[in-house]
Amino acid sequence: MKAIVKYGLGQGETELRDIPVPTIGDDDLLIEVKAAGICGSDLAFDAGTHTAGLNPPVVLGHEFSGVVNKIGKNVTGWHIGDRVVSDNTGYVCGSCQACSTANYVICPERLGLGYGMDGGFTSYVKIPGQILDRVPNCLFPIPESVSFAEAAILDPCCNAYKAIVQESNLMPGEDVVIFGFGPLGLFATQIAKVSGAANIIVVARKNNPERFKLVKQLGATHVIVSEDENVSNFIDKITQGEGVSLVVDCAGPNEILKQALAVVRNGGEIVKVGYDPNPINFSLNKIIDKSVSIKGHFGYDSTSWKNSIKLIEAGLIDMKSLITHHLPLADWEKGFKMMKNREAIKVILKPE
Repeated sequence: MKAIVKYGLGQGETELRDIPVPTIGDDDLLIEVKAAGICGSDLAFDAGTHTAGLNPPVVLGHEFSGVVNKIGKNVTGWHIGDRVVSDNTGYVCGSCQACSTANYVICPERLGLGYGMDGGFTSYVKIPGQILDRVPNCLFPIPESVSFAEAAILDPCCNAYKAIVQESNLMPGEDVVIFGFGPLGLFATQIAKVSGAANIIVVARKNNPERFKLVKQLGATHVIVSEDENVSNFIDKITQGEGVSLVVDCAGPNEILKQALAVVRNGGEIVKVGYDPNPINFSLNKIIDKSVSIKGHFGYDSTSWKNSIKLIEAGLIDMKSLITHHLPLADWEKGFKMMKNREAIKVILKPE
């Protein structure tokens, strides 16, 4: 079968290869992949700029969905033909504090399918029996009303759900600022709307004007072009000088944290989702002066997945609008380029 393999840690050490279909044991399960989404981290893996958790040679693709194709004789709870989506957990230790509290995604020994272990940019993915035993919710059934393509991009949706619903105290009627309108920012906008935020203010750069229309369609009440507007003054006017209850940084640059501290109200919250490897070059005294809580965010848990799937099934989250392109697996380089150049929001790859 064909697979997109990252064979080294360096730039461009990625290629389409022929690999064997995985064999499964009595405790394992095999998924036939129907759709796989390209994530920004896949671009970083390919570019050699993000190597955390990467274990080459490895099949990339941590956002994928499909059908149960084979099950070992000891597997229970799943049947051949079941429509499933993976939360991309491939291994956890099962005994650390994170695992003990069912927060498997931050287990220090966690291996993710698609970077630590073989993932979904291929035709078949093996789900090891060890993970089926330790993390019963490593797979979720896909409702019949949800397509494989929609299910394949649940990862960023669940990320946004946890960031806003589970990691903040946002209440209906409060205001939120979201920095960035990549997939995470677009999902965060929808989750903020579902959560009852009064003003949903999205701050983004003007490098993709088509997304300004989409983010408003998805629930943003205001959109600020960061190059053209004084962000603090704009938000000050909207909130009548009070500031916002919650800031969600889905972009990453440290300068955003500085802006977030300026626009968050006293006693407010900042949830940081985006990365920046560089050190900050400004004072953090405002955290103290304004009594602001800053929460580092990573991933999701089973609650994020279960509730996000219910919201999609109920028609409260729009997945289709974020899927801009469908490509065969062989055109992966085209898909990566489109994502990098911001010509696409989410590209779905389909095995041949």
